Amino acid sequence: MKITLCALTLLALLSGCSQKGDKTKDYSENRQRMEAQAQTMLSNARRELAAGRPDAARSIIQKMRKDCYLAIDGRTQGILLMDSVDLYQSRQNLARTDSLLNAGQATSGQFDEACRKVQFYERKIQYDKQQH
Repeated sequence: MKITLCALTLLALLSGCSQKGDKTKDYSENRQRMEAQAQTMLSNARRELAAGRPDAARSIIQKMRKDCYLAIDGRTQGILLMDSVDLYQSRQNLARTDSLLNAGQATSGQFDEACRKVQFYERKIQYDKQQH
């Protein structure tokens, strides 16, 4: 009797865990399709960003947001990826401003502003990661 009770308890726990792990089974067919499409688009955007093409990555993310409006998980990941695109561009701007400052063509105020932008996106990414 104890073995049967333990087996039933274990079975109940395992079935509860599997339901929590696979939340996508409750998604509509359209949402499942859009989530899959969003993941493909996010992968493409990550590839573009890694290749140093932030504008292309931004464009893909924006298209994903529009086309995959039911892909809540994908859109959430898109927020983080867009922050990474913004951080990438802010770092490029900081490097450019530093060069201009050294050449006497930029002010220390412009350099400070570029530094603040980089710090902002770094903090925003950390905050968004903690929220999700």
